[in-house]
Amino acid sequence: MEDTNKNTVASFQEENNANIPDKTNLIKELNNNNIFTQQVPISTQNELKYNLFTINRNIRYCIYIMELLCLLNFDQGALSASTKEIKFSFKMTDRELGSFGGISFLGTTLGGIFSLSLINKINRRYLILFLLIISICSLFIPTVISSKILFIFCRILTGFSQAFMSIYLPVWVDQFGIYNKRSIMMSLISIPSAFGYLLGNVFVVYSSWITTFRINVFLCTFLFIGFLMNKDLYFSKSIIPKKKYNLKSNNVNKNANNKDKKQDDEISLFEDESKNNVNYDNQSIIKNTIKCFKSPLFRLIIIAIISIFFILSGLQFWVNDFFETVLDITDKKRRLLGFVIIIVFTALLAPITGGLIMQKLGGYDSKRVMYLPFFCCIISLFCSNLMLLSNNTYYILVLLEGYLFSGCIIIPSLNGILISSMSKDLAGSVSAISNLLYNILGRLAGPSFYGIMRSIFDTKSKLPMVILLDVKLITAFCLFRSFKYKK
Repeated sequence: MEDTNKNTVASFQEENNANIPDKTNLIKELNNNNIFTQQVPISTQNELKYNLFTINRNIRYCIYIMELLCLLNFDQGALSASTKEIKFSFKMTDRELGSFGGISFLGTTLGGIFSLSLINKINRRYLILFLLIISICSLFIPTVISSKILFIFCRILTGFSQAFMSIYLPVWVDQFGIYNKRSIMMSLISIPSAFGYLLGNVFVVYSSWITTFRINVFLCTFLFIGFLMNKDLYFSKSIIPKKKYNLKSNNVNKNANNKDKKQDDEISLFEDESKNNVNYDNQSIIKNTIKCFKSPLFRLIIIAIISIFFILSGLQFWVNDFFETVLDITDKKRRLLGFVIIIVFTALLAPITGGLIMQKLGGYDSKRVMYLPFFCCIISLFCSNLMLLSNNTYYILVLLEGYLFSGCIIIPSLNGILISSMSKDLAGSVSAISNLLYNILGRLAGPSFYGIMRSIFDTKSKLPMVILLDVKLITAFCLFRSFKYKK
């Protein structure tokens, strides 16, 4: 066995250097990942010599964490907790203050259009660096210049700069994520924004919105330096994950840290698709959009995602009024406590739970994963309609928690299914189109729908909220139809 290993290593090392562009770096890369040359099958070695290569796993983890931190924005939570101070500082009327609260949505929409146009045209690392600079400026300027017009303009810029990462991160995970952990990585994407909102509120309690904005500026500066120090390779749009090899060896390796344990690792291989397709970098936005909408699965999943964000935006805007008017929780501290418990519980546990279940089902690109969002949708509908059976406050809060928990599992699984259902070269366009549509058709219309229902029924009735939550019937129908198209 030892002679065989020596012969394998010798044959690998004695190949013509012209056929192995980065042989030294490749072997070093394998060693960095605790994968040694003698463990790699000969067939894998032959492929590595030509067009496949490895990418450092530790760096990929670091970049993923930095991208998550880009979503940890404190500004929106700081603003919602400082409405009186902002109204006084910038001399706003109540109507101006109400419009100001959602002005960043305009920036988010413009950012979505910008991302759709350029995500496949410009180096993605340069885009991130450029947008971080915009974010730093738009967050810092209002803390030193007290101008209402300038503040509104800066809020639009902030929403614009923050939109790209929410679009790009699911694409990056599908492209560069650790193979057997992609489901968990995709699920964790929803956590930072919720915790950023809560931390923004907490920082304001102990300081002010100005200090909170400056903390966010410091975080963005730190992230800018981190992305600046990384290589373009880790953000390339043409790098495609190709294969995964399970490598097992019972031999004790002198270089291994755990000498008495079996080597059980995997190596993910990548390929630069632009070298095989000269037109890879010249993709048309219109053609990509048409390709996406030709897919029945894409259309169904898009409608399902829009309906979920339609519900969540209406619930987020009106939940405080629902607690006070319908559930008769008049004490502000009790309302805040109930809101925090629900957010923390759903934002932390639901994505982790959903990611683990997705992983057990074979990942978001497996056919079986469709069962997860579908059954979570059915559970949500049971919870929403059971609210009609009792007026007990705690009973309704538990059902609402169950509804939100199952809903938070649905979103990352649908994002994964959506991206994996199309070819890799369309991933950027798929994420950008999805983000743009659920912002315009979902988040914008949800609060208005509940307001209309509330004007039709009695203000203390639970029916408007139940009707809003039952919009998930559309989600259930789309997911049921999706079973025949998921391959």
